[in-house]
Amino acid sequence: MNMHQLSVFREVMKTGSMSQAAENLGRTQPAISLALKGLEESLGMSLFDRDTRNMKPVPEAFYLLAEADSMLIQMSRLRRTMQEMQSGTKGEVQMVVMPGVATVLFPDFLGTFAKTRPDIKLSLHTRSSTQLRELVSSQGVDFGFGDFDEDNSRTQQSQVTKISAKSMLALPAGHPLTDYDAVPINALHNMDLGGMQPEHRFEQRVQTAMMEANTKVNVRFRSQTVLPLLRFVTMGQCCAIVDPLTMTSAKLIGTAGDSVVFRPLRETIRYDYAIFIPKLRPLSVLSRELAAKWEVHLLDILDGIRAEPTRQVIGS
Repeated sequence: MNMHQLSVFREVMKTGSMSQAAENLGRTQPAISLALKGLEESLGMSLFDRDTRNMKPVPEAFYLLAEADSMLIQMSRLRRTMQEMQSGTKGEVQMVVMPGVATVLFPDFLGTFAKTRPDIKLSLHTRSSTQLRELVSSQGVDFGFGDFDEDNSRTQQSQVTKISAKSMLALPAGHPLTDYDAVPINALHNMDLGGMQPEHRFEQRVQTAMMEANTKVNVRFRSQTVLPLLRFVTMGQCCAIVDPLTMTSAKLIGTAGDSVVFRPLRETIRYDYAIFIPKLRPLSVLSRELAAKWEVHLLDILDGIRAEPTRQVIGS
């Protein structure tokens, strides 16, 4: 017994005629007759009384019709769902991103992505970059986005796309350095600064740039992520060298408002992001499409603010 035989049987039951069933299904009458015969042989019983001029179903045929209807409807639904998943219009994606991007920038992207896909489900998790790298490596999500760390981002379990971009200087409105189109690092000499924790790779780059410029600063405030530092800048208590996505997020949610001004640095200090894809977890069409579109969207954002992004695939 197969789905084709059940489909033929249902059509014969509906029309009461093999010739009409053949016409409706686009088959020849002998093909319809053969399919019915095969179904009856697989069941070990006759489904129609052939002693009459018309196809008269036996009582058991009506029970089979109800079951066949249910099976064919389920198969049709399953086929449609699989086709939708193949086209990326149905399915679920598990994502993990770092906190700053999860506030508004990534949800805005997801909202736009999902707008024309009403049948998809998106699950967004927020973790520190260290935690999300571990989660992707354990194959627990479809993809992740966080900081790139040269020492910890290269694994055998993940494909990593490194996106690097120029950082920006956040200044209180009215600060003397806002007169610069691009601020030289040595102009920060003896100023109060907000920074990330000393072990963070970006903070180490900032300190290296300060030493190379023979510039001393007073790091008054430290934070695990960049976004909270902007509150201190808003209150006029320090300046901060920030990554470009934090700048973009702050503008979107109004954290900076008119109290913070962003300027490029004359010397380049780059911030490294990474898109993490699990190697051992087969990705759906939807997951691959979403990850690819996020990368394009990310590069568009960074290009738009002249952060000069670069891209490098690691561990492909």
